[in-house]
Amino acid sequence: MSRLATHILLGSLALCGTALAQPSPLATPDQRALDDQALRLLASSQVQTQRAAVEKLFAADPYAATPEGRATLAPAINEILFASVQDSINRDPRRPRLQWVWAPAHNWFGINVPASKVLMPNVDNVFRIVPVEDGAHYRISAAPAGKPPVQFSVQLLPALPAEAQWSKVIQELVDTDIRKAPEGSFTLTVGPEKRPADTNHIATTPAAHFLLIRDTIQDWRTETPYRLTLTRVDGPQPAPPATEADLAQQAAARVQQIAPVIQKAKGGGFANAPGFFQGPANQLSAPKIREGGRWGLSASGHFHIADDEALLITLDPIGAKYLAVQLANPWLGSLDYIHHTASLNLAQTRPNGDGTITLVLAAHDPGKVNWLDTTDLHDGSIFVRWQKLPQPLIPNAKGVREVRLVKVSALGGLQPITPAGRASELAARQAAYARRYGG
Repeated sequence: MSRLATHILLGSLALCGTALAQPSPLATPDQRALDDQALRLLASSQVQTQRAAVEKLFAADPYAATPEGRATLAPAINEILFASVQDSINRDPRRPRLQWVWAPAHNWFGINVPASKVLMPNVDNVFRIVPVEDGAHYRISAAPAGKPPVQFSVQLLPALPAEAQWSKVIQELVDTDIRKAPEGSFTLTVGPEKRPADTNHIATTPAAHFLLIRDTIQDWRTETPYRLTLTRVDGPQPAPPATEADLAQQAAARVQQIAPVIQKAKGGGFANAPGFFQGPANQLSAPKIREGGRWGLSASGHFHIADDEALLITLDPIGAKYLAVQLANPWLGSLDYIHHTASLNLAQTRPNGDGTITLVLAAHDPGKVNWLDTTDLHDGSIFVRWQKLPQPLIPNAKGVREVRLVKVSALGGLQPITPAGRASELAARQAAYARRYGG
């Protein structure tokens, strides 16, 4: 079995591992109920009927005619279908729940939860969504469940990613804005009132429909998402809940909406990023300010390499406390970053003497540290994020020092790593990620 086939198989398997020593902040009764419901809706005829439509849309892409395109197409469609379901079942602001979304496949609560990914969501983030409406009041209480994430942010949005207007951030709070108790806990209030910026308050508007909460986990071994509690304080009386048949129909419609956005993001760009496959291969755009304007910078591009080639990427943190690179296939589905080093951040890399980081993007293990593993792919997309930066943010900052295509045989000057060292690195990586489920 090829490494590409193995990667796809592993990506589709539930993430199992060590026994959970303590409850995960993500393992809540609401999450269990939402996951159960999502699995039922995924199996519905309304959602499954959309599979053929997405296949037809993506088949028009030249990549679909390549061996790698065909091998990655089915998993990519599966991720889109499940993401569409997840995005459809927690949209009632009068019955709001905290929902963890856009994660790799995993096993918990005795159920296998498929992968859910759209537009290569940050592999270091725990994404949680909350539906809200103007005229109601909500309260979110947060308590540390261990070492806090390197960054915590909340955005008030009109829609979820890949939906119309989703990148039009209405309000944003980052952890440096939030007043915390000495032990690190805090409470956020949400409602239509306008309050000073230092009051831990998010002011809703008629256009606001979701809170998007990000816990950015840089050190997988030690950092833990906040334990969050959501309360709807007041607001209009709820109407009868949507039936599962209605939700299945809404999920099917969401597939029809999301799939074309993915195609557009490949060539025409989305939010504040250019298209991933716009321009020549093996280059990165200059860092741009992310949607929202305060929480970070990003750069993007795509790679095209041969078996005997490697792409050397040297990045400058430019003062960021969080810097990460992740790879995705040309369908913009994140690669298997648990069993492979298909993403790397500051805690997972060894810096150069001047503080920069040189990454080695290659299809096969080059025997060097800081390997960005393409999981056998020779074409794919690259996304770089700088977060927790000094303010104000500077667009076009010199965060990308060099991107250079070389022969693997010319990598002699870089720090080596033995096969045993690589195996140890991967085992530690898998164990560290499993902490998100408990332990």
